[in-house]
Amino acid sequence: MTRCEQEREPARVVRAVLKALNRGDIDAALAYCADDIVLWAPGPTPDGTELRGKEALRAFLEASEAVWPDSWAAVRTLVADGDEVAVELVATATHGTERVTQPMAAFFTVRDGLIVRQACYFDLAGLFALLRERGLA
Repeated sequence: MTRCEQEREPARVVRAVLKALNRGDIDAALAYCADDIVLWAPGPTPDGTELRGKEALRAFLEASEAVWPDSWAAVRTLVADGDEVAVELVATATHGTERVTQPMAAFFTVRDGLIVRQACYFDLAGLFALLRERGLA
């Protein structure tokens, strides 16, 4: 495998995106995303929230960074199979003055070195309950 092929390998792409996001470098993270990326995450309804396109993802990441400025995700497990990558993470961030830690899972589809789809799973109801309990929501 050539160096160029290695850099486009799905597991490496996902790790590079996570490292960029841990640095707060949204531009570097988006460089690994297709223009027509689709992101799914838990939302206010059972069918969740879907974002389409790199600019929608940028807006989402910028809003998240504003609310959770020091967010950081530690990879516990990463499994790759062809273009698909599954990651078990522990996310930690500060909201107000409170540290919040939550497990999550993310699933990526990578084609030609770019992420074309991502689905994130975490306990949104539990997160909101914790924030309400601490007077932060």
